[in-house]
Amino acid sequence: MEMEKFLSIGKAAKLLGVTPQTIRRWQKEGKIQETRSPTNRRLYSAREVKRILGVRTQEQVVIYARVSSAKQKTDGNLERQVQRLKQYAQDHGYEVSRMFQEQASGINENRKQLHQLLQLAEQHEIQRVLIEFPDRLARFGYRYLERFLSSHGVTVEVTHKTEPKSSQEELVNDLLTIITVFSARLYGKRSQEFRQKAKQLINEMEGGETHANAGENGEDRYP
Repeated sequence: MEMEKFLSIGKAAKLLGVTPQTIRRWQKEGKIQETRSPTNRRLYSAREVKRILGVRTQEQVVIYARVSSAKQKTDGNLERQVQRLKQYAQDHGYEVSRMFQEQASGINENRKQLHQLLQLAEQHEIQRVLIEFPDRLARFGYRYLERFLSSHGVTVEVTHKTEPKSSQEELVNDLLTIITVFSARLYGKRSQEFRQKAKQLINEMEGGETHANAGENGEDRYP
């Protein structure tokens, strides 16, 4: 074995712009072939790394960014989210072919930009979607969307694993929407009982410490 033609998992990961954990996952999925040294170290041929680099540059990569409110969009949160995703793509060697961005609740099932993205996946015109957090794609049911996209050969890549605490404000607003819908069904939109129940729930949730402090000092909820 000519060792100079083979790379350690750390060097291969650095060249590919991913983590060693990603390399191990790719190996299990059959996306990259490994070779074992006499001491049982994982090694990857330079040719294999170049092949993966070539595949990645040919991928159709898209960005999906979303904020819930008009205020977030006006404050520039959506644009900053897009810029962070574009920078991530550049740092990892991705060439972005299209950007999807919209202002809509994470529980809204009628998002035009998301529908267009899913249509492209069905037509096998994209291979990778970059999002900041799972709930940018969907507040509930993210795993179903991820599985659907995977079934069409599309990888969902989450650039940030942990959301900032202030993003809980958006979750509260989504929960209020769900409560309002179900309360309306139970009590009737025009009934006095419904109005009292809805007002009580909103007051209780808005009075919470997390909601009261969220977005303090005009802080961007997606640093």
